[in-house]
Amino acid sequence: MNRFTLTLMALLLTAAAAFAQTARVQIIHNSPDPTVDVYVNGLLALDDVAFRTATPFLDLPADVALTIAVAPASSTSVLDAIATFNATFETGKTYTVTASGIVGNPTTPFTLIVDGDAREISSDGANKVNLSVLHGSPDAPAVDVAVRTVGTIVSNLAYGEFTPYLSVTAAEYYLDVKVAGTQNIVATYRADLSAAGGQAIKVLASGLLTGAPSFGLYAVFADGTVAALPLAPVARLQVIHNSPSPTVDIYANGGLLVDDFEYRTATPFIFVPAGELLNVGVALSTSTSVNDTLVNFPVTFENGKTYIVTASGIVGDPTTPFGLNVNAAGQETSAIAGNVDVAVLHGATNAPAVDVDAVFVANNVVSNLAYGEFTGYLGLTPDKYDLAVRAAGDPNVVASFRADLSGLTGGAAYVFASGLLGGSPAFGLFAALPNGTVIELPLTPTARLQVIHNSPEPTVDVYAGNSLLLDNFEFRTATPFIDVPADRNITLGVAGENSVSAADAIATFDVSLATGGTYAVTASGIVGNPTTPFTLVVDGDAREAAINPTDVDFNVLHGSPGAPNVDIAVVGLGTVISDLAYGAFTPYLSLDPAVYDFAVRAAGSPTVVASYRADLSSLAGGSAYVFAGGLLGSGTT
Repeated sequence: MNRFTLTLMALLLTAAAAFAQTARVQIIHNSPDPTVDVYVNGLLALDDVAFRTATPFLDLPADVALTIAVAPASSTSVLDAIATFNATFETGKTYTVTASGIVGNPTTPFTLIVDGDAREISSDGANKVNLSVLHGSPDAPAVDVAVRTVGTIVSNLAYGEFTPYLSVTAAEYYLDVKVAGTQNIVATYRADLSAAGGQAIKVLASGLLTGAPSFGLYAVFADGTVAALPLAPVARLQVIHNSPSPTVDIYANGGLLVDDFEYRTATPFIFVPAGELLNVGVALSTSTSVNDTLVNFPVTFENGKTYIVTASGIVGDPTTPFGLNVNAAGQETSAIAGNVDVAVLHGATNAPAVDVDAVFVANNVVSNLAYGEFTGYLGLTPDKYDLAVRAAGDPNVVASFRADLSGLTGGAAYVFASGLLGGSPAFGLFAALPNGTVIELPLTPTARLQVIHNSPEPTVDVYAGNSLLLDNFEFRTATPFIDVPADRNITLGVAGENSVSAADAIATFDVSLATGGTYAVTASGIVGNPTTPFTLVVDGDAREAAINPTDVDFNVLHGSPGAPNVDIAVVGLGTVISDLAYGAFTPYLSLDPAVYDFAVRAAGSPTVVASYRADLSSLAGGSAYVFAGGLLGSGTT
């Protein structure tokens, strides 16, 4: 225990006997001046108080006027005081009193900064640390303080101001000090609070930016301990193993960084030293020391940046040799709350440059990306996406992969192409998450879809999401069956012909198709008609072929808005469809390939309204979707 604390304690014991009411007070010397003496009510209380020292919390008389005088060290009496302050502490309260400023400086004169809401212990339990930050550097501008990976905890704190107490988990933190309102880091300090659970700490910005004593951050504990927070420039780093080679060990400056690092795995983001040269070595997984490394790479990381370093290429291959692909603009979270940010690395050594479409969202979200190149981050709404990969400039899709981002709100992902086209390991897309999880993106599940235009309206355009699916789609025409992504919501929009975007849709419908299903979707009804409005009729049991290869399978949709329910008979076979209402469709019927005459009657009536001939003789093994279209009694049949 130092001399000034003993002197103060003797004074307090005397005062405690005289005053029944007390307050808890800690006194901190943070004025960048020589050692001082402190007098209370004319008596020497603190002798030879050094800069950046503090008392423990002690009892001081409360509800009485105290005159606190500060004099140079080795003073002989209160008459030598260079500054005097009056203070009255309230009974039962807890204070920190910080000597700050510079004696004789008119801009930042010597003063006492009083916090009347100080704490001795955490108010949030044994696993939490309470922190209050005091800006006590006289010539420093207002500052922001950010916790790396967490965000800004102090905003625009000016000299002489202090923050309320913050509650943080007892752990190790890196504090970035910035000039208020800027992103440039002035300095980074390490605060190891892992053993400080249950404590309350005052963090001081102390010293001078220009001159001595130099600027720094100091932690003041309740027992009077003052600890300098060390300067610790750091970067964030994630390492991904994307070289189709054996499992490896990775060394950094001689120490083992990653042990038994397997292909297509990743580390979580970690802190690594910045501003100094690191020698990164790669060895086989059987290595015993850095001396076993096969290849070494010198790297220097910049303070404050976030890096993704991917081991790529093939050891011994002169065209695509083993190397480290460095992305200095990595992200652990999305730039905008509520989004998911995704970047793409082309890491497939023998694959050509590629374009990537987000199916139904946007074409060419990635354009002409060559091996070894990576994109910036793209902000996406958390949802399911299908990434269609094409050779650059080629409209043909090589493969489509499903990226389910629906559970990654606020996060980020680094998607990397991996493997060999036509070789082993096979080509694929993988996503590395910030926690080190690597997910193989599955191939897009698909369904088969045919779209039929049976609404007696003009030619239309059909959109799926933001993408034009059908251009100038005419009444009574149909698409062939096509593959479409399944098990995700698809918004189908119908717009007038010559529309310019999905925003021109006059009607939209949400559909979700099951993997492996076969669907016929028929546009029916009349736009603006309240009785038979425009709609989509979805048959989820459509067929592209007959079940029996010697038969012809067909079903019937009643798609004529003004027509009553109908019965349909096959001449020679009798009634095959009874009481079919508008918008309804039948199960599939099977017939021998032949020529048939169909008689249509109003349901329950013997009178034939119309007869139609269907030549099915050449359709053995095939199927057909028969639909009634048009309007009864109008020019549109």
